[in-house]
Amino acid sequence: MESIRCASCQALLFRATARAVAGTIEIKCRRCGTINIMRPTEPSHERPERRDGGGGAHGHRAHTSGRRVAARSAPPRLR
Repeated sequence: MESIRCASCQALLFRATARAVAGTIEIKCRRCGTINIMRPTEPSHERPERRDGGGGAHGHRAHTSGRRVAARSAPPRLR
């Protein structure tokens, strides 16, 4: 089991086994208040499945959360 500690004050944040962290974790240190960001050391070997079938056609943009929203148009110019 590995001990994960705060980067600033070295307080124990949590303990985890190898490969326990699958994605990004943000945790606030209760001692000094620093936000610590942990990422997996090895990249995931699984590729996410594409649901939309390709690029951002039809005026939509894909956000990192996977939601699709309409692209904002430019505001009208005043003369």
